[in-house]
Parts: sequence; structure tokens; C-alpha cells
Amino acid sequence: MKTTLFFLILMIVVFGSCRKSSVEDYSLSLEEYQKMSVPEPNKIWSLKDYSDTFDALTKLKFQKPFALPIKDSKRSGVLLSRMINIENMSFLKDESIPLYEKAQLSKRYLEVYRELIDIYTNIRMKRQYYNRELIDLQIFGLQVTQKMLDLANEINKSTDVEDINMQSGYQSIQMIYIARLLDILENQKYSSQYLNKDLEILTDSVNISILRNKDWMDTFIAKELEQSLLIVIDSVSSDYIRKKYIELAGLL
Repeated sequence: MKTTLFFLILMIVVFGSCRKSSVEDYSLSLEEYQKMSVPEPNKIWSLKDYSDTFDALTKLKFQKPFALPIKDSKRSGVLLSRMINIENMSFLKDESIPLYEKAQLSKRYLEVYRELIDIYTNIRMKRQYYNRELIDLQIFGLQVTQKMLDLANEINKSTDVEDINMQSGYQSIQMIYIARLLDILENQKYSSQYLNKDLEILTDSVNISILRNKDWMDTFIAKELEQSLLIVIDSVSSDYIRKKYIELAGLL
């Protein structure tokens, strides 16, 4: 009973505080992850590879909650990098795969992103232990929805019957992308939970993405994004982020 109580208190203390640096590294070695059926990180991952990884990390999260792969770790950093590498969607470049099949596969990677967020999030804690990794996962999610948007644009130009049947879903893909942006901005306003350098990298990703897509955004979407940007501007301490978002809001 005392052991269980001590473990629960330890979880609250560690998960209840932000990991402000990469000094604490409780992650495993690559060999230990691979013994749990996590694939090697030096290859492009398939959906099966992700599935095997999710099974392993979900169990690990409850057995050793601080042992997930982390950013900048000499032991596990390369594994995290593989999990969030958009190169894993390289099937989109394969011209032998029809566009409608690519669309179905792309939706699965949105599920991959959501699964990764679930694994790295402790819903019982307001302040997350894996705050640095969650920033990188947010960027990965934005990249996934951008790939979905790019593919939807290809489908809209296609004259194949299977693709034409999917063209009515274009607006829903746009809304998935916008929802991803708004979710990122919602999280950014809780700036005290994250390192400024990580938030600034996330800001660059958001800035580039919005500039790339703003021409198709209607007045309502532009206004909603502008309001979210202004909230972040009022919440962060980074002059870099404020300057970037003030300029961006003025362009919407």
C-alpha cells in the first residue's frame, strides 16, 4: 500500500511539473524498445509499424510513465524523430497508387497523429511532463493535414471517376486543417507550460502554413484565425512570437 501511494505521489510531482530541459532522460535504449516490437527508426514506417509502436508505448506509458522516447535524447531521440517524420507519408509520391487510395491512406495518418497525442498526454494533469514532445507532435499534425490538403487539390483537378466522387469532400479537408490550426493556437496561449524556443519553432510552422493557405480562406475563417492569433499575442512572453503573429494577423 505504501509503495503504491509513493508511486502515485511521484507521478503527480513529475507529471505535474514541466520538463524544462532535456537533462532528465528516463527513456529506454533503442534495443529495449525493439524488444517490445517497436520497429527500427532508420527506415520509413508503415501503418503496421505505427500500430506495433502504439501497442508497445501504450503499455509502457502505464508501466513506466517517464520512459517514452523524448526529444534530444541520446538514447531515444532518433525514435521520436522517426515517429513524427512526415517522410512516412512518402507513399503520396508513388504514382502507381491511385489518388483515391492515397486519400484513404492519408486519413489513417490523421489517426496516427491523434494516437501519438493520446500516448504523450496525461489527461489527469494540467501541466504535461512531455511538453516538448507535444510541441513536435503538434507540428507533425499540421504537416499531416497539409499533405491531406495538397492531395485534395490534386483530386479536385482529376478527371478519374473515383476521384470525381471524392471531390465533394474537399471542404471537409479544409475544415480539418483549420481545426488543427485553431487547436495549436489554443494550446499556445498556455505558454508557461513550454520552452520559448519550442514555441517559436511551432510559431514558424504556423506562420508558414497560414501564409501558404490564406488565399483560399474566406472572411469568417480569416477572422477566427486572427482572433486566435491576438489571444496568443497577449499570452506569450516571447517578443519573437508576438512580432510574427502581429504581422500574420495583419495579413488575414
